[in-house]
Amino acid sequence: MNMMDAPREEPGERRVVHLILSTVVSEEDAERLSRLWVESHRAACVTRLPGARSVYSWEGEIQEEGEVLLLIKTSAIDESELQALLQSLAADHPYDEPELLVFAADGGTEGYMDWVFAWRSAGSDPSVGGV
Repeated sequence: MNMMDAPREEPGERRVVHLILSTVVSEEDAERLSRLWVESHRAACVTRLPGARSVYSWEGEIQEEGEVLLLIKTSAIDESELQALLQSLAADHPYDEPELLVFAADGGTEGYMDWVFAWRSAGSDPSVGGV
């Protein structure tokens, strides 16, 4: 994709790439969510990292489980769009209280950031025909 293909910001808009961390208990859940979120254009990419071990307190007891860490790359124009996205992701998640921690990217390569914005906003694959 070249800069001519990237979606343009409207005045007052600030597109931000976000990294969202989440975990699930199984590779099957990780695969299902990853595909669902990318196919629905809610995420440009989801990286699955199996083998995570989480120790946490839940309902008054210390728990320890193997999990799959999900690194969800997405974008949002403003806080209300981000909150709507998080609610949507949580609705798909198998946990009662899913971990969805958001980190705004301070920067990144221009081409990658443009690709994330284009995937989220275009509803089509911006990499078709060359990146």
